[in-house]
Amino acid sequence: MNAQQADNYVYKGNEAYKKGDYNKAIESYKDALRQKPANDIARFNLANALFKQNQLEEAEKNYNEVSKKSDAASLKSGASYNKALAYIKANNLPEAIASFKEALKENPADDNTRENLQKALDELKKQQQSQPQNQKQPQKSNQPKNHPLSKDMMQQKFNELRNQENQLQQKLQSKSNTEQPEKDW
Repeated sequence: MNAQQADNYVYKGNEAYKKGDYNKAIESYKDALRQKPANDIARFNLANALFKQNQLEEAEKNYNEVSKKSDAASLKSGASYNKALAYIKANNLPEAIASFKEALKENPADDNTRENLQKALDELKKQQQSQPQNQKQPQKSNQPKNHPLSKDMMQQKFNELRNQENQLQQKLQSKSNTEQPEKDW
């Protein structure tokens, strides 16, 4: 009887989820789990509804339960995949990458997971490459962001170098005029 009641609660939760009533869905899935705590589908759906409500830590806990206890590879893969999405939403790329890899272990043929894993790896690489630049920026904070000062400084240095070169040319010409007579060829 408990299993049938649990299934009824899952059904009610699914109907509420489809309508976007995630709070009602959460309550129905929790009711199903009270009836049958080992109901992996109810736990998976609960995690999805929690994810929709931005209750990412609770969603993650439930996805972990499904990943650990479920015998169904599709549920394990789906839980790991959705957990990765929760990590991305929480801006935790290293954990998201690990979860995408877990999902691929359960379902190696899942191209969607593979693509999202690659996107997460690329994004992490971008963040790591931009970090050294971000660390150097506070040292340059004296300069305006549009850098007109740096253009002026470059022009000033260029003018100084040009003046130095002109002075050097004049010195060389004056020395060559005094030391050697002009040749008439």
